Amino acid sequence: MQVSLSIDGVLVVPVEAYTFSVTGAVTVATGKSRIYLEGDYVVETVRAAVNTAPTGSALVVDVNKNGTTIYTDQGQRPSIAAGSNSATGNEPAVTTLAAGDFLTVDVDQVGSTAAGSDLTVTVRVRRAG
Repeated sequence: MQVSLSIDGVLVVPVEAYTFSVTGAVTVATGKSRIYLEGDYVVETVRAAVNTAPTGSALVVDVNKNGTTIYTDQGQRPSIAAGSNSATGNEPAVTTLAAGDFLTVDVDQVGSTAAGSDLTVTVRVRRAG
């Protein structure tokens, strides 16, 4: 059952967020943690953030659905620029998620001088329906 809310005649569909985190210095790695979905969703946004900014080059992450990237154009992935603390990925090519699918996050690149640390990647979704 989808829960919705109407405010002044406008239907509001709640957004949920799934967050992945890495404590300490970030290293290049494939997703080790899986989040399984209990319903059907549409990806709204993906945001990556670090407490300590990468330096020298950007920190780049990728989000995967069932082990395959949702960013078929790899230039759309969230890329935290050197000296910055957060970035939002551009619209992913794959936005539909079904019950039983799982999400993982890869760290594809870290800063070349300082990697960056304390990473969180938040995938915001809304119930499909």
